[in-house]
Amino acid sequence: MARPRKKGLDYFPLDCRLDVKFELIEAEFGLKGFAIVVKLLQKIYALDGYYCEWNEDISLLFARKNLSSSDGTNLIDTVVQASIRRGIFSKELYEKYGILTSSGIQKRYLEACVRREKVEMKKEYLLINVDINQVNTYSNPINVDNNSKNVDHNPQSKVKKSK
Repeated sequence: MARPRKKGLDYFPLDCRLDVKFELIEAEFGLKGFAIVVKLLQKIYALDGYYCEWNEDISLLFARKNLSSSDGTNLIDTVVQASIRRGIFSKELYEKYGILTSSGIQKRYLEACVRREKVEMKKEYLLINVDINQVNTYSNPINVDNNSKNVDHNPQSKVKKSK
């Protein structure tokens, strides 16, 4: 029996210089607000890769896991709403499907999955234009495992010095 295909990512890129949206979240909520957004990005990229469902129950579990204070759920919900208002997450898809995603998240996900044989995405969740063939299958003409240069073999040879 074949192993199931991996959906999410093991890691994701986080730019050193974030845009104004993130700065505004940090200005409004401090480092906790910034940490909540980064933890949400970790959740998105780790599970399905380009979105995550978001509702009261998920928010409660997220707060329990990531914040020790009793008012954690309120803070998380407030940060999520501010993130949606500022465009970090798509307002349209949140209201329609109850998910957190954005076009930037989806672009980075596809860039990270470029070497995967098959990437499946829900058409109704897509915010970016992608070629169906690009999403379903990807063929890379370069085999990264077969390199013509043998890195283990050094062309220099050691010669014993004569006295």
